Amino acid sequence: MSWWPKNTNYYRLVLNLLLVVVALYFIYLIRGIFLSLLLAVVLAYLLYPLVRMVENRGMSRTSSILLVYSAMFIIVAGLVLHGMPHIIAQLDMLAEVVPGYTVQVQEFTASLQHEYARAGIPDAVRRIIDQHITWVEQVLTQMAEQVVQAIIGLAGYIFNLILAPIFAYYLLKDVEMFTERAALLIPYQWREDVQELGSEVSRVVDSFIRGYLLVSVITGVMTGFALAFLHMDFALMLGIFAGITNLIPYFGPLIGAVPAVALAMLVSKWLVIKVIIAFLVIQQLESSIISPKILGDRVGLHPLLVILVLLAGGQLFGLTGLIFSVPVAAVLRVVIIFAMNRLWPGNA
Repeated sequence: MSWWPKNTNYYRLVLNLLLVVVALYFIYLIRGIFLSLLLAVVLAYLLYPLVRMVENRGMSRTSSILLVYSAMFIIVAGLVLHGMPHIIAQLDMLAEVVPGYTVQVQEFTASLQHEYARAGIPDAVRRIIDQHITWVEQVLTQMAEQVVQAIIGLAGYIFNLILAPIFAYYLLKDVEMFTERAALLIPYQWREDVQELGSEVSRVVDSFIRGYLLVSVITGVMTGFALAFLHMDFALMLGIFAGITNLIPYFGPLIGAVPAVALAMLVSKWLVIKVIIAFLVIQQLESSIISPKILGDRVGLHPLLVILVLLAGGQLFGLTGLIFSVPVAAVLRVVIIFAMNRLWPGNA
């Protein structure tokens, strides 16, 4: 039996690799509830500071979680009970006014085409413009379809939404134990490096989950109030849409403004100007005051890289890629810099 390795590190490495393979296979088997796990992680990130704050006042971890859950349930229930009737009313109103809006859009498009035909633009230039207009129409149509499909698809994820708080409860209750157990699976000589890398990755994910979500909620609320002040129809839905799209850096505010400006164009030119000014003011407040206070520069990506990452994410995965491409890129940046510092000390 002299061929049998006597180095215990060898057995640890083989065991860890085997555990990784088993874990990946297990993840494959439970892929149906992956969304629940993802939502649970997000929820745990959001609630962990509150749980610790309550726990530091002398309560047990379980009691702290239940207290935070109770407060969260009351807030969510209040928002749902107050907000759902308004959303349903606006959806009913939307169903009623869509035919009228369709006629107005057709008339507006016909007038634009008439003016466009009278402009005397050369045929070659006209063909190029027509191609770009067609491309813009296709992109907007695809985005609208994705948003509608996402809204309709939410009904099929009710079970996943119910499971998420249950999983988050156990994550919050035993997060330290999970961290310690995971650390024991790492070979001792790598443990410190992996823990340092995990801490940095957690910081980036934390900044996105807590920071960007908070900024987006504030932006959505300001947008909804501003549009309601301007007596815009569907102010609540437009505010929610603006908040969701604000998760997309740089392009998000522009995408969020498109439906509001389009609806304003069907009312009056003055309303269009007011809506554009409102979005510009909100964007300036968000970029100059709100984001620096909440986010700082914790993601650490150059603006040019962010734009390229957004374009790639949108091309590959649509709206989902636009939202998640930046945090994924930020995590990859942390991993690459960490690896470069370890492989080439002093050169990264």
